Amino acid sequence: MAGKLIKITKDTPYVTDPPHHEKTFAYPMVNPKTCPGAQVEFHLTEITKDGAALDDVHPDEDHVFYVLSGRANAKVGDEEFLCEAGDALWVEKNTVHNFTPLGGETFRICVVFAPPRPIWG
Repeated sequence: MAGKLIKITKDTPYVTDPPHHEKTFAYPMVNPKTCPGAQVEFHLTEITKDGAALDDVHPDEDHVFYVLSGRANAKVGDEEFLCEAGDALWVEKNTVHNFTPLGGETFRICVVFAPPRPIWG
């Protein structure tokens, strides 16, 4: 498989409140299951205004978060960041991180894991 187009529609499966998340919807789009041979994971994630991404750490995967809309405070290790639309945040593997949405709106982000986690077989 050299390429694959994946779209989010009303029938696209999603995960509600993945581990370490509250009031969150995650759409796993690209991973080794949906795209055999993929060396990354790509998700669209929506953290509602009352939700949060709680402290989490991925021992073997770097993370990149790209903000589509909304704002959130992010904590990465001992650093804090204000994340807004158009920002990209890199989190090195084995680093504790979290997000708290601000301003009463949903925080929408693209999330990349590299390499993909073993959960995709």
